[in-house]
Amino acid sequence: DVRTPGEYETGHLKNAVNININGDDFEQQLAKLDKTRPVMVYCRSGGRSSSAANKMEAMGFTEVYNMDGGIMQWRDAGKPVEKGGAGNK
Repeated sequence: DVRTPGEYETGHLKNAVNININGDDFEQQLAKLDKTRPVMVYCRSGGRSSSAANKMEAMGFTEVYNMDGGIMQWRDAGKPVEKGGAGNK
């Protein structure tokens, strides 16, 4: 989840990790992740996550998926979200 912490708290996917694309430490937080494991990124509607996915691929992540339509489309489809919680790593 590459949205702001406030957006994350209003609803996010189960087990999502919140790494704010607009945060000063975005790339440092990404560098802590295993680049060989599949990663799915999402935001509100897909714009920020598309940018994040491109950045991750440039950093050497081997399998990056951008959730088209973001969490808005996920919610509109009636799929579950979790609320609250600090998902930062």
